Amino acid sequence: MKDSMKSCQHALSDDVVYKEVVVIGNGPSGMVTSFMLAGNVPYLKEIPDDLPIDEMLRARLSNIPRGQSLYETDLLELAEGLEGRSQNPIPLLMDNLLRPCADMGIQADPLIEWKYDVEKQIDHIVLGRGPPGGSWHTFPPSVRTLSPAAWLSLPPHAPTGTARLSARAVAKYCRRYVHACKLQKFFRSGVTVTSVTRIPQSDTPRCHNTHCPLNAQFCVQGFDSASCRPLRYVCARVVVAAGGGARPRTLSRAVAAHSLHALATFERALHALRNTAVDGAPPRVLVVGSGVSAADGVWLAQQGGLHAAHLHRAPADALARLDPSAYPDYCQVYRMMCDGPSGNHKNYTPYPHHTIVDVTPLDTRHTDDIDDYALCPKRVKLLDLNTNEITEIQVYVIGVFIGSKPDLFFLQTNYLDCIDIKIDCTKCIDESKPTNRKIEEKQCFLKNHWHYLKSMLGQSIQSCKSRYLNYSEINGNSDTKCVIPDCNKRTVDINEKNNVMDKCEIIPYSDDDKVQCTCETVNPYSSGLGFGLDPKKPVDGRSNPIAVDKSSHEILNGPEGMYALGPLTADNFVRFIPGGALALVTHMHQNKH
Repeated sequence: MKDSMKSCQHALSDDVVYKEVVVIGNGPSGMVTSFMLAGNVPYLKEIPDDLPIDEMLRARLSNIPRGQSLYETDLLELAEGLEGRSQNPIPLLMDNLLRPCADMGIQADPLIEWKYDVEKQIDHIVLGRGPPGGSWHTFPPSVRTLSPAAWLSLPPHAPTGTARLSARAVAKYCRRYVHACKLQKFFRSGVTVTSVTRIPQSDTPRCHNTHCPLNAQFCVQGFDSASCRPLRYVCARVVVAAGGGARPRTLSRAVAAHSLHALATFERALHALRNTAVDGAPPRVLVVGSGVSAADGVWLAQQGGLHAAHLHRAPADALARLDPSAYPDYCQVYRMMCDGPSGNHKNYTPYPHHTIVDVTPLDTRHTDDIDDYALCPKRVKLLDLNTNEITEIQVYVIGVFIGSKPDLFFLQTNYLDCIDIKIDCTKCIDESKPTNRKIEEKQCFLKNHWHYLKSMLGQSIQSCKSRYLNYSEINGNSDTKCVIPDCNKRTVDINEKNNVMDKCEIIPYSDDDKVQCTCETVNPYSSGLGFGLDPKKPVDGRSNPIAVDKSSHEILNGPEGMYALGPLTADNFVRFIPGGALALVTHMHQNKH
């Protein structure tokens, strides 16, 4: 924001750049945040009388004085009582204003108009590994979106169109958006952020200029991917907009070595196989997963004239809820999954409730652009979990699409030791709390695996509990302090077991006297451990998003001045992302000092 005070003479070294805000991630979350930080201010327009919006919302909006921007209002009060597909109130509010009555099938004009105000501009930089658009550039160009075009537009563009767009079209839109909104100077692509650290604050009087670089709170470090030159920014605030799917989930290491985990790479492998035939039959590929991405993999294989062997659990509810007229591709895959082996569909063989036991490469032919281990013929052993029978199949490509998780390794910072996070080790649980542990395990299972439970109605609840909820029975380590089966056991003094917590070095505590766990050393930073709603578990955009203040999207388990939005806060649809940006930019304007 423009500083009305007399600028100071303080300066930094040549290799350090000061910005008031650094945004990490240049996908839709970073783009819309930059649009608002650039000085674009939202104002409420007159609401048509015939627009059937929520009556309580209409009443609250009518109390906003004419000419007052949304940056000057109590957004949490305006959002009170709203319901929708987001668990964050301000994203729900913003969606109701940008796309009024969208869930009713009505396409109405936005209730917000944007005006540029240079005094509201906040100096910032948006850092991203690739071009603006983030992960949209990594999807196969032919894959279509779940959301209609009207739900994918970003402010100030009005929502238009009901058709689903291709990933290529969305990626092009993101590129054009930055130029159309004149945001080029705020974006720096081809950058990998390696760390975000809190700058130690001295006891000396602060500079009178609130935007003096010496008053910076954070240091963001990284390097340019092309030149490998290091870069360093210091800033007053940091916005984490890195998305929620940077790290695909994988199977065991032995299977992962022969598998592909990105749809774009999987599609390139399918193209390489199109001219290959085995005894006149199309080559077979194996797709693992039961969600939308796995359905994309099956659809890509069938469109390429290949035979898809599909290893899956129960079909995901996300597929069951889709309208067949709008999503014929996904609904066709869902129908084939439900039909099972008796369906006899062309170029499709389902393997419900199977797991991969072993993968053996049969050839090591050289192929261009595709790793030999990923493309060569393989013999795959599958275990039927219901009958314990082993089935062997030969495939050329294995695509594993079982979800993804965020990569927050750059948050390996020096401020976590200042936060009072009194949690148990993610591997070790205090022996003195067995009852709490069992309750917690049951809650975790019911919360994260209810889709699977739904598919097991034929089995008794007691059977499910004994098989999945009793870690001692599964892992065979009932006398250990750790839920990890290969953890080294240690003895605990009977006089201390009620007072000592077994902890891993998951947080860089400054106190060296903390009890250390003997589990295998792991790097927890990539999973964002400590920042989720449950700080004992890794951050997950669906089951354990980053805990934020609902009014500002400021991270609760982090230092003041650090924000998060988008998939990291469970807003997995583009339509809800502008609300997170509105919340944090409003907080910055209302707390300038």
